Amino acid sequence: MSYAEYSTPHHQTRFSGEFFNTITLADVESLFQNDVLPHVLPRDSVTKWNLDRTVPSAIAEIVVAAGEEIPCYHDLRPIFETLEKAFYDEGMSSVCLQIGKQQIVRYHFSKLRLIVNYNNHEYNLLVAKRLLDRVHDSNLLSPNLIAELKLNRFAEPLAGFKVTETPLYTLGSMLDERWVLEDVLNARAEFLY
Repeated sequence: MSYAEYSTPHHQTRFSGEFFNTITLADVESLFQNDVLPHVLPRDSVTKWNLDRTVPSAIAEIVVAAGEEIPCYHDLRPIFETLEKAFYDEGMSSVCLQIGKQQIVRYHFSKLRLIVNYNNHEYNLLVAKRLLDRVHDSNLLSPNLIAELKLNRFAEPLAGFKVTETPLYTLGSMLDERWVLEDVLNARAEFLY
């Protein structure tokens, strides 16, 4: 088995690359409502780590659980720099992390990828949630259009823009821009006219 095969999470696992490519805005809202997102620990929470030959088999060692405290990407970077070589040269299959002074956890290499994926998308999920909250609170769209908006995939490119592959969730990062709100209101007024 290659390192890529061993370290790639199952495509249906929450926080896999495929997960983020297929979830809808309604799914994002559900993740927040059901409180299933993990909590990213502050930088330097991982105080020690060691690679190991043990192949993890417990669910907690393979998937990210709801509300689980996970390391930030910065803490995992030095580990990722050694994984592939250690996998091939020494037969390493997992990593043991000491988090703080007390907690020791073992992670399958694929769980490390899930953690990095979540770290990479944490902000994107937050801005998508803010976007949905603003759409609900501002009454810019009818309930039917809101329901239709929620059917769109979280990471799909913005519709109507042929020259960009900008994902839908990036709209949430423009919420505090006053000119955007004015342009939306102007476009809505023009549409209604």
